[in-house]
Amino acid sequence: MNDTPGNFLEGKVNRILVPVNFSPKTSLVLEHAIAVAHVYGASLLLMHVLNATAFVANSVPGATLEILQRSESALEELAESVRMQHIDCQILMRKGDLDTQIEQVIAEYRVDILVLGTQAASNFGGFALASTAERILRKTMIPVLTVADCRPVRKWVGEGHFHVFGVTDLSPESIRNFEYARALRRRLPVEYTLAHVLPKHATPERIEAATEQLHAVVQFADTKVEVLEGAIGPTICQASARAGADLIITSVRKHSVLREILLGHTLLEILYGASCPVLTIRME
Repeated sequence: MNDTPGNFLEGKVNRILVPVNFSPKTSLVLEHAIAVAHVYGASLLLMHVLNATAFVANSVPGATLEILQRSESALEELAESVRMQHIDCQILMRKGDLDTQIEQVIAEYRVDILVLGTQAASNFGGFALASTAERILRKTMIPVLTVADCRPVRKWVGEGHFHVFGVTDLSPESIRNFEYARALRRRLPVEYTLAHVLPKHATPERIEAATEQLHAVVQFADTKVEVLEGAIGPTICQASARAGADLIITSVRKHSVLREILLGHTLLEILYGASCPVLTIRME
């Protein structure tokens, strides 16, 4: 496994991996990946993974080759559209399990950021119990930028500040969000908000204590702090939308996300409910 989160922190992003499935949202995912590539002068690696089920019980001679050729042609067409925007772009065809192939490609090609399109399932309250996106996030050591449905495209480079909305449970690991915000500041005029979520009806004393903790850890004089109350996922999504955030930064561990507050389907609620892309950082 390639362990290159340090490249992002040092402002040295060289290669961005973008798995594509040719769905209607592929263009939206690509737009965000291209925006990141422009900021860092990075190249894109477009990958399409052919699942083994696509070939099961396929007895038509030459059908497998036809599927491969058609997929590769579509991938090359996407790559050419990227190159027309003055970004170096390679294509890669793989067979097998998406999770495994992403993991292998990250290691083989020394990928610095993974840009991933996510899509909510229709079961169990709108989320799949075994979400592919969640599994990838829990395995991948490098930063992952997820792009969900119906998100307006916001260029990373443009007029005004780029608003980053950081989420923390005040643990030392999640405070590292600041390091990623600092890295972005080397490239963009970043405005930063750091938020912590408490349960509904928290006492004034608890709110005051959390506010003091947030102020104690802020590293930029112009950082805004917010102590929020409510259900974690929806509260983060609503607050970041009100703030006009262009990017949410959150953390993920192997067995839990933001140790105290982001459990169960909360991560998925953020990934699918936020009005902007979400940058997820793997913390050990």
